[in-house]
Amino acid sequence: MGQSSSDLIKLRADFNGLFGEVLCLSHRETCTDENGNPVVVREGMCVLAYDEDQDENGNRDDLIATGVVAKSPGWLRREGSVWCLRIDDQGVRHESDLSDCD
Repeated sequence: MGQSSSDLIKLRADFNGLFGEVLCLSHRETCTDENGNPVVVREGMCVLAYDEDQDENGNRDDLIATGVVAKSPGWLRREGSVWCLRIDDQGVRHESDLSDCD
């Protein structure tokens, strides 16, 4: 993607809306950032999506995925989704999996 994960806009997503390499980001025209603010997204934006999670010791270790924002495909729009993330080849991982050389 050409950007490090720390440079990307961080959007909250419910990873229960994960369908293979497609993650539902929003059922509205805007998405929500890590501070709860609405974010206007556009097709082709590179973002980092996250969902709060914990490791085996109960420490916060968010699920994350990076990729490109797209309008949700028809089959997902029928479920109310407006925006989705087309996940890149790094897939879904935990934040603790990020290395310092991203």
